[in-house]
Amino acid sequence: MDWANIYPLGHLIVGIFELIILLFAYPFFRLSKNWAMIVLPIVLLSLIYDNSILFSGRFIGEGELLKNLSQIRYLTHYITVPLFIVIAIELAFASGAEWANKFVRVGSWLLAFGLAGFDVIKNFFALEFKPETFANILRYVAVNGPIPIITIIINIFVLLVGIGIWRRTKNWRWLFIGALISLLGNSLPTAQVGTLPGSISESILALSLLLTQYHLEDDIDESIPAPKPPEGWESREYSGYQVFWKKVKKEDGIIYTIYQVGSHKNGDFVRIYAPQEPLRKNGKLKVITYLHGFSLCLPQFYEKHLEELAGNGFYVFFPDYQKSDYPDFPKNNETLETQKIPRSTLKYWLFNSGALLITLILRREVNKQELKKLVKEDILRGLRVVLSTSLLIVVVNIISLFNRQYTKNVLSMITTVIDSLINSPKEWLHFAVNSTVIGWEKLCEHTQEVQNLDLFEQEIDFYVFGHSLGGLLALSWPYYLKENPDRKLEKFHPKQIITADPAPDTIMGIPGIATVILGIFRFPFVTEPLRIKNTGTELKIPTAILHGNSDKIVKPSEWVKPPRSQGKGSFFDIASTEKNIYFSKSNEKKDLIANHNQSVTNTTYYGDGFMKNFGGVKYEPNAYNYEYIWPAVKAVILEDIQANELKDNHGFELKDFKVLDEPT
Repeated sequence: MDWANIYPLGHLIVGIFELIILLFAYPFFRLSKNWAMIVLPIVLLSLIYDNSILFSGRFIGEGELLKNLSQIRYLTHYITVPLFIVIAIELAFASGAEWANKFVRVGSWLLAFGLAGFDVIKNFFALEFKPETFANILRYVAVNGPIPIITIIINIFVLLVGIGIWRRTKNWRWLFIGALISLLGNSLPTAQVGTLPGSISESILALSLLLTQYHLEDDIDESIPAPKPPEGWESREYSGYQVFWKKVKKEDGIIYTIYQVGSHKNGDFVRIYAPQEPLRKNGKLKVITYLHGFSLCLPQFYEKHLEELAGNGFYVFFPDYQKSDYPDFPKNNETLETQKIPRSTLKYWLFNSGALLITLILRREVNKQELKKLVKEDILRGLRVVLSTSLLIVVVNIISLFNRQYTKNVLSMITTVIDSLINSPKEWLHFAVNSTVIGWEKLCEHTQEVQNLDLFEQEIDFYVFGHSLGGLLALSWPYYLKENPDRKLEKFHPKQIITADPAPDTIMGIPGIATVILGIFRFPFVTEPLRIKNTGTELKIPTAILHGNSDKIVKPSEWVKPPRSQGKGSFFDIASTEKNIYFSKSNEKKDLIANHNQSVTNTTYYGDGFMKNFGGVKYEPNAYNYEYIWPAVKAVILEDIQANELKDNHGFELKDFKVLDEPT
């Protein structure tokens, strides 16, 4: 084995690992009220510096510069190691240790500073340094360095605290394991084994301290009763599902009832907008499932349109087809600071990544013959997913260091991306259909019991609308019904389908930042994609695609490559003979840019800077909603205009911009 290459590379990897911990956990460090989380970044910075100097020593070369940098290494070590006392006592306090009272906690700071001062004055200023090379690591070492008694004592103290936390929590043994590894790693003689074992053990200790704090804060959160729905909501259980509802009366006189079933976390969330006066045409109710874009799982992103549809007498179903970290009842003023912290922590990422890796491995039966193939394919695939998500999170946290507004609530989107990685797009389509069916069943049960209204036997005209990735799912809805015949689904064969800026395949439905970073790696929804090329063969009903001519995420040429008469592009993979695609032009004079997210009506949940990357920030509907998307959907459902004949039948109410037959 070539130790000359392994040791420098090992220190680089350890330093990067510690940097990832620091950057990813930054929001938690900033928001946590526990002093342990405030001190630990200082320790991590010291460890990162230590590994950086050890890695770069051979490049810097022997001389005064490396000697001075090495002296700083020793100085930071003497100063930061005693801080582990503060961290350990704060964790003991968080775990409920009676001895960790206020006096002991304050005293830990005095002791830490005292030990640091003693080491600096007594030991550091008396050190003499000489260059030494081991396994291609050039460093300056102390000729007359004392035995690190204080370091050993502190490691033993953290070990004992870890045992106490293990005993009190009954199951959390990871601080004890981390401290034990650190004690053993630092006890190895560096003259014989080098510096890498000690560096690895110290990073493991830092990680165990961090995860212990996360675990203890999770325990605190779990001891608090689950938040109740906001005032005005009622609830009742139907067949194992909790149904919430509230009546809404808008200023313009629109009255409807909101029903909510399931949760974002479980992937079965659906919100239903039930009109006060349902529209019946030819004796049938009008029902529409509204599918959101990738990670735009909150109803509030589209709520103005959902309310508009309910105001026209339509039953509107909004399922969250992804497993996401969004709150089921978000507050109007919710920000990153007011969200529950632990689910956006390193512990959440680490444990869910581990669960993802295990799930990927266990998705198939394993035998001896398949073991080699499993290691080669499944484990490596899982590691790619873990690495890609960690890289994505690191990038976001780096940005948050400079622009907090840019990353407002963005961790909800990131954790949604992580949760979604374990499911293929075909499973997302299943969630969308299944949540619609469950939502309809619970609505029927509720109206029958509370309002004495029997919806079960009502005939319906069913439609599907989808935006972005939701548009691809909408266009694939008939494909799902063909592949999954079920009597429960008979009601939900769409009469027409209409979409806004849909993606022709899985990759194009993912926001650009996720595509760029996650696209470097292979992950489940790439290996099991959903493509209109495959699903469009079953799409044989009137279909409309409303697209923006300036869409930068899903370029118009992906659907139609001009000239349209040549029949090139994904649009021509749709089997229906009653199909049409419309391209809206921008009108810069009216500040209307025909970009990807124009059908979204409210993105204030995220920062303006973040949303500008995905089609522009919006605080309320604009002309693209009022003149293009909304009247088109209304014309299809209310007036029975065929989706492929909107332009000729004045389905649009165009005043501020134009609509073309093919992209320019």
